[in-house]
Amino acid sequence: MVRIGQAVLGEKGTKICIPIVGVTEKEILDAIDVACNLACHIVELRIDYFERARSMDAIIQLLMLIKPKLKGRGLLFTWRTKGEGGEKTISTEEYFTMLERLIPTGLVDAIDIELFFEQERMVRTIEFAKMHNVTVVMSNHDFNGTPEREVIVGRLLKMKEFHADIPKIAVMARTSGDVLNLLAATAEVKSLYPNDPLITIAMGPLGAVTRACGSVFGNAMTFASAGKSSAPGQIEVHTLKKILDAIDVDGIFDETQHRSKRIH
Repeated sequence: MVRIGQAVLGEKGTKICIPIVGVTEKEILDAIDVACNLACHIVELRIDYFERARSMDAIIQLLMLIKPKLKGRGLLFTWRTKGEGGEKTISTEEYFTMLERLIPTGLVDAIDIELFFEQERMVRTIEFAKMHNVTVVMSNHDFNGTPEREVIVGRLLKMKEFHADIPKIAVMARTSGDVLNLLAATAEVKSLYPNDPLITIAMGPLGAVTRACGSVFGNAMTFASAGKSSAPGQIEVHTLKKILDAIDVDGIFDETQHRSKRIH
């Protein structure tokens, strides 16, 4: 089982994650309070928005204030780099030093590591995270468009090769064909690793269906907004929860299996 806090990804429906994109400490803590009173399983702290993100002491102080507010929800810690849609640039050394200082603290349940970093350094950090039972989400974000299905599959499989706990890819959907490419790639990788969670998202208005119905194809977690969104196309959390409840993929699968048993 792959967990982020108490949330087990890949079972009992799609998990909802709310990104926190406050700039000041107060904005972040207020947003955490709001998120933790809503229907979400996981909170993502987008630390690249934080005005004091260059200070490890400030980050640790912030996380210590956040921890008691989570009410059992998991915390995913993310510095999204400028090249993949983030707010601030960061060097490779700063990036991995930051993560390696946080991993042993017990203040984060999961970390996001982007795929296209220096591989040897990345592997060391992943191994260190596993030693401390911190879940690794390995990600890739393409805000320019949607690669071909084979490219998406290749990137997700590369993340598996690096022993990421949860591969994640987000692409920008310009056409309905882009959405279909992403969903087909998701289904293909899920068929190869049926018991392992993955996260795939098509951003933009056309991609909203992947946020709400992606679990049909194998998506384990979706991101919802509670105020300011962190990516185009995020659905407001109340609306998303209603859609997920209405679809109830697990219920559909359970009923299908039940009917199959009665037929046989």
